[in-house]
Amino acid sequence: MSVVRKMQFAIILFAGLTCFSGPLSAATGTIENKRDLEIALKTAKTSEDHQRIAAYYQEQAKKLQAKETEERDLANYYLTHPSMYGKIYPTPYVNHKGLADYYHQAEVQAQERADQQLKMADLQ
Repeated sequence: MSVVRKMQFAIILFAGLTCFSGPLSAATGTIENKRDLEIALKTAKTSEDHQRIAAYYQEQAKKLQAKETEERDLANYYLTHPSMYGKIYPTPYVNHKGLADYYHQAEVQAQERADQQLKMADLQ
């Protein structure tokens, strides 16, 4: 086989593997993004599938909780140092408190979705 033919074969093989490995890894491995989540939600049949989805939602809830804590700390900082930003509206305190509230609500929703998936896993 010539060098050019070997290169063509390698390129086709690589392209084929990358095209077909996405959905297969999403079905068997961890969920790493929203696309994987959509596939997992559509194809979930076993208890393990639902547990994997629940783990994804729990991880998202942890990340959102960290963001909420960071924003709440910033809001508290600006609340105790109001002279730093003058008379602008909305104040940095209001901005950061609003973000903290948003992240808290998103965290609660993610945890509720995780709980739903765990219940579905128990039913399997």
